[in-house]
Amino acid sequence: MNRTVPLFITVLSCFISFAQEEPIQVEIVKDSSYEFVDPIGSHELRVNMLDLLSGPALHVYYERVVDASSGYGVSTFLDVSDNNASYQNFSVNPYYRFYFLNRKDFGASGVFVEIFSSLASVESDVYYDVNDSDQNEFQISLGMSLGRKWVNRSGFTFETFLGAGRYLLDSEDGNEAHARIGIAIGKRF
Repeated sequence: MNRTVPLFITVLSCFISFAQEEPIQVEIVKDSSYEFVDPIGSHELRVNMLDLLSGPALHVYYERVVDASSGYGVSTFLDVSDNNASYQNFSVNPYYRFYFLNRKDFGASGVFVEIFSSLASVESDVYYDVNDSDQNEFQISLGMSLGRKWVNRSGFTFETFLGAGRYLLDSEDGNEAHARIGIAIGKRF
């Protein structure tokens, strides 16, 4: 028994000495793909391609990015067709957007809710005289849109949105609501 205890201690110490190698160094690498990178810019210009192709109408947007989750701007709509295919002839639309579910990599992207107003010249179908000519009237509206915006590393943007607004002034032909639909492309700078 005297020999087994020292032999056991010797074998155990050999295993312990071989098990102790240099400690492993761990380097923590920060994953920056989900963090805010250098901002692309805080100004953005867009064109609504849906209005341009279907109208033809020119609908241009300017947006000022406040932070990663909000922005405000103004859009201008102009019906350039000869047959006045749109109910609106001209409008100026200030708006404010709240962005949700964005990765904050380029800011002000992702799902958004937009609150807008519209100052518009609209076509009225009420006939006043024997010439049966359409009359233009001024309207003010408030509304809301829901959409999604994507921004790439170069600052190009693509967005889709759908919304509706209600005219606040009495309309002579009874049209009280208007739609806001778009597929827009643009550039942030």
